[in-house]
Amino acid sequence: MTPSHPAGGGWAPFVWLNGEVLASDQARISVFDRGFLLGDGVYETMRVVEGRMFRWGQHRERLLRSLSGARVESSGFVSDLEGGIAACLEANHLRDARLRLTISRGEGYPGFDLDPEARPTVLIAASPWLPLAEERYRMGVEAIIPRVRQTGRDSLDPALKSTSRIHLALARMEATDRGAREAILLGSDGAVREGTASNVFLVANGRLKTPSIECGILEGVTREAVLEVAAAGGRAGEEMILGRKDLESADEIFLTNTSWGVLPVTRLDGKRVGNGVAGPVALELRRRLEEQVARECKPS
Repeated sequence: MTPSHPAGGGWAPFVWLNGEVLASDQARISVFDRGFLLGDGVYETMRVVEGRMFRWGQHRERLLRSLSGARVESSGFVSDLEGGIAACLEANHLRDARLRLTISRGEGYPGFDLDPEARPTVLIAASPWLPLAEERYRMGVEAIIPRVRQTGRDSLDPALKSTSRIHLALARMEATDRGAREAILLGSDGAVREGTASNVFLVANGRLKTPSIECGILEGVTREAVLEVAAAGGRAGEEMILGRKDLESADEIFLTNTSWGVLPVTRLDGKRVGNGVAGPVALELRRRLEEQVARECKPS
């Protein structure tokens, strides 16, 4: 899981669109593209370190699951993605980057009827890797629990990384209106789900906890990596059902995604979380995650 804008910087000037590298101000898609008309598409956001993608295999598998869940035919372009990513990075002279891969169902009609001849639109864009300011990690950020609820698995399954995210955009706007960085959504049952662009962890009495996949959340690649490095350090995470009271009584809360890594939350709905500073578990796991990223992306 990731944020709705590049981490501190703008997009690079060249993109890869349907097999071609183009200047971003010259790249064009149809005004009848279903991604624009209906949010009918899927996406992935990835991190590139020293020219190597962090956990491309996991991102690729999640992308394929999303495409299958969205019933987007992928056989015509999936084999081109690695080459397209490499071409986009090379055109922009980037070795450390944030990549956004967006795939829509393609051109259609103004309504819901499908064009049987339509082919998916595939876009790869990159921005220079610019992490959040160090102060954000040291001081932590504020989060809210918004009025908007996360969709259920029986409607728009959050496990499908869809471009249809207006409910999350509204939740993030509510967070911004209230001076917060992120919104942590509950489900219709009141259980904690996830942030608008992040997975959620908490620490209570020394125990590391996070909502389980079965609750109806996105299976974050960074979330998985954090669980791995936590277990390797002797702090196995518990995947479970969590409620609002669990958040409100937590000693620590932190968020994870591709761009933020491990980001401590030190205020929730205007109230202090724990001691009101970044907690030791979040700081330790941030360090361990960065070490793991460096190991996996080390040039051969």
